[in-house]
Amino acid sequence: MKSLKVGIALVFIAGIVAALAGQAFGYPPLLVKAKKFGAKDCTFCHVDPEGGPPWNERGQWLIAEKARRGVDTVDVEWLATYKPGKVEPQKAADAPKAADAPKAADAPKAADAPKAADTTKADDKKPSAVAAGKADPKTFDEYVGTYEAPIGILDITREGDKLFGQPRGESKEELIPQDDGSFSVTNVGAKVKFTRDDKGKVIEIVINMNEQELKGKKIK
Repeated sequence: MKSLKVGIALVFIAGIVAALAGQAFGYPPLLVKAKKFGAKDCTFCHVDPEGGPPWNERGQWLIAEKARRGVDTVDVEWLATYKPGKVEPQKAADAPKAADAPKAADAPKAADAPKAADTTKADDKKPSAVAAGKADPKTFDEYVGTYEAPIGILDITREGDKLFGQPRGESKEELIPQDDGSFSVTNVGAKVKFTRDDKGKVIEIVINMNEQELKGKKIK
């Protein structure tokens, strides 16, 4: 269960509990606390035994409670007031239905396709991932800040030539630069990328773990 919370919460990739994401950044403490309420493993709040989204009714209730209270992280002690039956179980994201798929007749015609010049302008306005190539430690300050991920607040900090991700209230994990411009959190198998706006400013963190993608907006 410790695996998803790092990466995720990273989404460092609820506020980390129930927000619940497996082993990422140290969920074991949450599981220990939840045992007093009958928890035996991650399925107490998650659908997947290894943790991470989607979450079951109890996990969804904790996330909703976190939002209602306006706090950064989930407190397992809230389960003392939890009553089953008030939240619909969360299902994995549904694949697009055949009826929703674009029909051949609806596909843009060659004449309607945007011109090369127009396409370039449109692309300039879209956020772009950090350029390929291992990140230079000199640029680490650009990633430093606070990000709001689905499971809570994630802080990215720098110590010399090393970059770290740390969910609020949890231990920090090193983000190791990779040749494609991303970062890896080796002990939990998470991959992290940062997104820039059209001015080159870092505005978002993207965490991939256990075939799940979590995004966190940079808020500070």
